[in-house]
Amino acid sequence: MTNAELAQELRDLRDFLIIAGYEESHATRYTLIARSIEKMPESISMLKDEGRLDEIPGVGKLIKLYIREYLETGTCSKRAEWASEAPDSVLELVRIPGVGAKTARFLFQNYGVHSLESLKVAIEEGKLKDAPGIGPKTLATMKDFAENHT
Repeated sequence: MTNAELAQELRDLRDFLIIAGYEESHATRYTLIARSIEKMPESISMLKDEGRLDEIPGVGKLIKLYIREYLETGTCSKRAEWASEAPDSVLELVRIPGVGAKTARFLFQNYGVHSLESLKVAIEEGKLKDAPGIGPKTLATMKDFAENHT
């Protein structure tokens, strides 16, 4: 796994946790760590092999464990711990331009939207027509994206 790939995994973890209901202020640390990892000239795998993961700013005992798990298995126990709160498919929602983790959480928690397919159905059924914070432009963007990516 490259530094960029691990950084994306950490960003996905942040988004997943926020959507699942994890405290946002705690989840944002994954974004900060992802930025640090992307800027590193050394390979994250090399740092792991040399036992130097704690040299990454913001990485403590638990996050070091999660990074090691990502590098060795492609996933981490933190994500598994929260898997009962939201399906992995909720991450499809944050791929939509202009839709972040908070909007995805709103759609998931209030309308049961958990994937692009379920978003498409909710839009077709008019469930999101009067959704607070989702105007016509955002709704059109979501509809177009869902139709072109399912």
